[in-house]
Amino acid sequence: MSTAPRTTTMHAAQPLAAWREVGCLAAQLPCDGVALAGAAAIASAAHARVTVSQLLPMPVDTANAWALSMDPVIAERHDRIRRDARRQADDIRQRLATRAVPGDITTLESSFEEPASLAAMAARRTDLSVMARPSDSVTDAAYTHTIFAGLLLASGRPVIVVPEGSDLVMPIQRAVVAWTDTPEATRAMHEAMPLLLHASAVHLVTIDAPASPLESAANAGDGAAALLQAHGVAVTVDRIRGQGRATSRQLLDYCRTVKAGLLVAGGYGHARWREWAVGGTTRELFFETSVPTFFSH
Repeated sequence: MSTAPRTTTMHAAQPLAAWREVGCLAAQLPCDGVALAGAAAIASAAHARVTVSQLLPMPVDTANAWALSMDPVIAERHDRIRRDARRQADDIRQRLATRAVPGDITTLESSFEEPASLAAMAARRTDLSVMARPSDSVTDAAYTHTIFAGLLLASGRPVIVVPEGSDLVMPIQRAVVAWTDTPEATRAMHEAMPLLLHASAVHLVTIDAPASPLESAANAGDGAAALLQAHGVAVTVDRIRGQGRATSRQLLDYCRTVKAGLLVAGGYGHARWREWAVGGTTRELFFETSVPTFFSH
């Protein structure tokens, strides 16, 4: 299904104008530069600001009834973490200045508050968040997944995950929308609209979509595609047969085939405990994606 899009004057002028504050998570990891580059690319295209949340998990002193002051070893570690954070902040300011993107940095020290909770709190003051996922360290990837889950479930804002080794390039040439007839997928599609309007081509993909009271299985996704077209998005519907393969693998294979620069997906459509216990598409996409992925819950 492909129809010439109807483009409104507002959409043609500046589809990204809805975004004024682009959040960026700096998790004190080597891949933080990937997140900053992605956030800066969006902010530059949208004429928006970048708000960097520098997350510092601080080691906590062990309770000691005889101690009258903090363990000097812990205090020294705190000082080292803060020094490293100041160096990173200076580097971030330089990178933003080089890209001519306005922005600021907020340092969030996490001692007794969960890091993910602090990150979500900061993200509520932005239009969307950008974070990176490390590729080489299993421990770092697990840590960033915890932050990602907190952001997605508790911030009320969409999250773009940029895997290390990839780039979020604007304007996006090809985007893939993973469509299921659920609130999460619908919200993701709507919240990604500024990027979809910016894209040269959009593929709306369904995998083994069942029939519904509004659409037959043969027409699954047509209603969502018609809405995208009404907004001015050039969209094609592709219906895929799963053949027993994991949904995440099917989606990522499809993204590679069409050379997508962005994947849009609803996040945590099942209860989160089920995602953690037996796995799920959101969790698998986070760990396996090789393309920048826009999640919304």
